[in-house]
Amino acid sequence: MNEVLLAQLEEMSSLMLARKDIATILEIDQEDFNDFLSDKLADPWKRFQAGRMKTIAQVRKSIFELASNGSSPAQMEAMRLIRDAQMDDL
Repeated sequence: MNEVLLAQLEEMSSLMLARKDIATILEIDQEDFNDFLSDKLADPWKRFQAGRMKTIAQVRKSIFELASNGSSPAQMEAMRLIRDAQMDDL
């Protein structure tokens, strides 16, 4: 995959699209696309994960901002995220 496709892959994964949908948009055979993502040390997998993780980080940032501003549902979700992070750190 060239840099243009990698950038598009990261952008599409940041929208939480399914792998098959990303393959369709990028006009890549679904089996070939899955092969690209099978190597966890290669750039396609890293860019796919980066797109996903950046969106998750943005959403979590919003949750903590809403929690800080007094949103009870956001505070409950923030506390769950904090507990999960603490458990993951053990």
